[in-house]
Amino acid sequence: MIFHSEYCQEHTYRKNGKEIVNPIQKMVIGGHVVCPRCELEKEHQALTNEVQAYYDGFQSQKIYNIFLNKSIITDQTILNASFENYETSIQEERQNKSTCIEIAERLKSGQVFNPFLQGIQGTGKSHLAYSILKRINDAKLNKSCLFINVEDMMRKIKDSFSNRQSKYTERYFVDLLSSVDFLALDDVGAETGAIDTDKTASDFVQRILYAITSTRQDKATILTTNLSSEVLFKLYDKKLVSRLLKNPKYVLFKETKDKRLASIPF
Repeated sequence: MIFHSEYCQEHTYRKNGKEIVNPIQKMVIGGHVVCPRCELEKEHQALTNEVQAYYDGFQSQKIYNIFLNKSIITDQTILNASFENYETSIQEERQNKSTCIEIAERLKSGQVFNPFLQGIQGTGKSHLAYSILKRINDAKLNKSCLFINVEDMMRKIKDSFSNRQSKYTERYFVDLLSSVDFLALDDVGAETGAIDTDKTASDFVQRILYAITSTRQDKATILTTNLSSEVLFKLYDKKLVSRLLKNPKYVLFKETKDKRLASIPF
């Protein structure tokens, strides 16, 4: 251990200019004159930075995995959905695909609005809604995404009434759907079985949707539905529909036909 005649300026004077009682004398280490305290502090900071980087990476991956692990999807083919494999054959499909790509970019940039995809079943609304979230999630912005089929969510909540082991309680879904940055509520209205009828949503359904939407006024929520605005207002409380339609960007499927029926050979 070889001490040098110099003292470390960093550890000799306090910020107010007063001398430190026990100043740190520099040392010769590896042919270099260094302050041993400064070297220890550098090593400590490097270790701190390494631990922080690991933690940040872990947290980032945790947020990324919310979309993959916590989404509730009835049609498992949706898991392979992307803008790249959304097939188009008419101008409306091409325009709607282009609009949804634009929506994804706007949401990524921080804009807040509610994309609303409406049209008959089988037109690819769920495919495009999932693709929007996938594009955002793959950008790894440390923003959480979640895709929820509303009918399946309601079924899981009802099942939890008689199954105390189930985690899928009303509180679980309200907390989860309220917390994520980007949410897709898929097939709104189907959970009531109200298509082509005059029935209204139950208080149970409306309570849950109201609780979720009330906490998402400053967050983007994507909605898909087969129902017209007239049916939605019959089905749900007006205040709830107003929240669902707040600051909307409409993507309408008026000419696109049911892709599933189009493949039937008879």
